[in-house]
Amino acid sequence: MKIKFKKDDFNKGLLAVSRIAQSKSNNLTSNENGLLIKALNDVVEFQANDYDMAIKVEVPGIIEEPGETYVSNPYLMDLTRRLPSDEIAISQGEGDTQMVVKGGNLKFECLTMNPDNFNPLSLIETGYSTFETTSIILKELIDNTAFSCATDEGRPVFTGVLLDAKDDTITLAASDTHRMAINSAAVETPLETPMQAIIPSRMIMEIARQLPTDVPETVKIVATRNTLVIQFDHLYMQTRLIEGTYPDYRRVVPKLFTCDVTVARADITGAVERAAIVAKDSQYNVVHFSIRDDSIHITSQNPDYGTIEDLVPCQMTGDALEISFNGKYILDLLKHCHEDEVVLRSAPKSPLLVKDKETETRLYVVTPMRSR
Repeated sequence: MKIKFKKDDFNKGLLAVSRIAQSKSNNLTSNENGLLIKALNDVVEFQANDYDMAIKVEVPGIIEEPGETYVSNPYLMDLTRRLPSDEIAISQGEGDTQMVVKGGNLKFECLTMNPDNFNPLSLIETGYSTFETTSIILKELIDNTAFSCATDEGRPVFTGVLLDAKDDTITLAASDTHRMAINSAAVETPLETPMQAIIPSRMIMEIARQLPTDVPETVKIVATRNTLVIQFDHLYMQTRLIEGTYPDYRRVVPKLFTCDVTVARADITGAVERAAIVAKDSQYNVVHFSIRDDSIHITSQNPDYGTIEDLVPCQMTGDALEISFNGKYILDLLKHCHEDEVVLRSAPKSPLLVKDKETETRLYVVTPMRSR
């Protein structure tokens, strides 16, 4: 095998597969982590595969001799990224156990493994449902929902993000049972068959990391019973899905309110941040809202350090409201709003709805806490 690359192309290929290649569960037939470099039929591929996710990226390169090699070396990217040369050449003779990497005056003999021990990627072309969106839309959906996933494995469905696609709308929803994030977007071509898939949070964050955002790329998504495929440009990914039924997230969104508040996002975020400084060392990080007379009176206390009070002006309709929340949860929701003004809606002992003032496709819900 002999291949020549531009340094940037080679390193982009390594970067695309690096996290999967370094996963501890990598490769079903080997205890080693690593990636496969494959040069056949005028195409150079970098592949990585683990129990949860597989990824394949095509990389520009000049194939002088076809072949493949299985590399497990944590220093490879660090070395090639620092090469003074703009070109990299890799080669490996038949039967050799080392891949030779050359760039400028540098020569690196990198130990390799038997490619037969690599678990190759099996392409999935069709499933029960398919749709297309853009990389920018999909990344925005993920960024505004995945943070709400649970980390407790006791209820596996909540450790993932629900992808719910039907007709001309795709929706992502995530919850840890204390808060929920829901974000929707339109698709140009309506789905023929509805799609529901629960994607593990680690996997969906890796998908978001790969999505290009400088220019919108068309992203094709295919679902089978237990696998989701994401494909765009020269990159192909597939991830396992979490089995189970996700609760109806629509029923979690409160419909009846006695208090409706519009407030400057920067003002309320800053006040909650300050209150959370005192509350964070207490048992439940409780921040109390007293909403009345066009203002939000925010308090928190710590039995060892003291009490903090703050006042935020707002536009209020409805009845006065006394309600408490985990300060961290409120901050997470506010930081994922994007407009200058946000709307807070609630009722006594009911969840709080948080949203941007002018946007109906992105909703957040947080459950209140008991306070003394």
